[in-house]
Amino acid sequence: MASVAPAVYPTNPANPAKRGPNSRSLGFGFLGLAGVTYILVVLGALVRANGAGLACPDWPLCFGELVPRFDMKIAFEWGHRALAGSVGLAFLALSGLTLRRRELRRPMWLALLVTALLLAVQIVLGGLTVLELLASWTVTSHLVTGNAFALALVLLARKLLDFDSTRPAGVAPATNTLRILATVAGGLLTTQIVLGGLVSSNYAGLVCPDWPTCMNGEYFPTWSGIQGLHLFHRSVGYACLIGIIAAAVGSRSHSPSRPWLMTAAVISLCQVAVGIANVLLRLPVEITGLHSALAAGLICTVGIGVREVWRTQSTQPTQP
Repeated sequence: MASVAPAVYPTNPANPAKRGPNSRSLGFGFLGLAGVTYILVVLGALVRANGAGLACPDWPLCFGELVPRFDMKIAFEWGHRALAGSVGLAFLALSGLTLRRRELRRPMWLALLVTALLLAVQIVLGGLTVLELLASWTVTSHLVTGNAFALALVLLARKLLDFDSTRPAGVAPATNTLRILATVAGGLLTTQIVLGGLVSSNYAGLVCPDWPTCMNGEYFPTWSGIQGLHLFHRSVGYACLIGIIAAAVGSRSHSPSRPWLMTAAVISLCQVAVGIANVLLRLPVEITGLHSALAAGLICTVGIGVREVWRTQSTQPTQP
């Protein structure tokens, strides 16, 4: 009786040309889409910074038209919507190509489903942001979900790119200490993104007009109201910086996570500097956009770092 071979995921079936792109090509496709989504997140921040969030007062059309007459603000908002629609269609196309390959269906369907749900929620929140006239909860939820969708695309790309690769036998799993440090850093960063959205949507960016103090030489004049929200955002930002740097230092002997967490540490230092500049320069549009861009970069690098520290050692082809 023939022995049963251990379960592996074939990546090179017969006649691959008839099966569509392979896992590596699909991985680069999702990575490219993540890059476009990153641009979309930054563009959304610029829409808000330019006061163009309600330039199209209805949804999904703009002044009742698919393509309205443009001024600068309408072009910002309409361009944001058009790019978002293109990202959604591209995601559906890449997901369909992935699921066409039999060997990718079982390991990828859940990740694709979760990402699709994030996309669906993000579309609904985009509409509610307009229909609810930029209510704080819609703006914040839209920001958080958009960043979560971008991270989900990056993780999808990593799964596919790792699909037929082999982790070197000499790479040991991350220590429990590193896992704790990276997870805490990820939790602090998630909290900080939510707080950043609340600060922005409540127009609290300059309620503490000084740095390092808040105002009138006081560091913590109050923890209530929007001034307290701003101070909470600052405080968690400092804790986030310390947490990410601690995780980066802890990753020195863990090669899979080290480049991601080290990069995150550098970005976090830049992010604190840009946050300070945002206050001292009174929220210029360019600095506000850069602040959002760095935040999105942090989410992706820390997210991959957390994924790597929780992966186990494997000398077999990696199973996503």
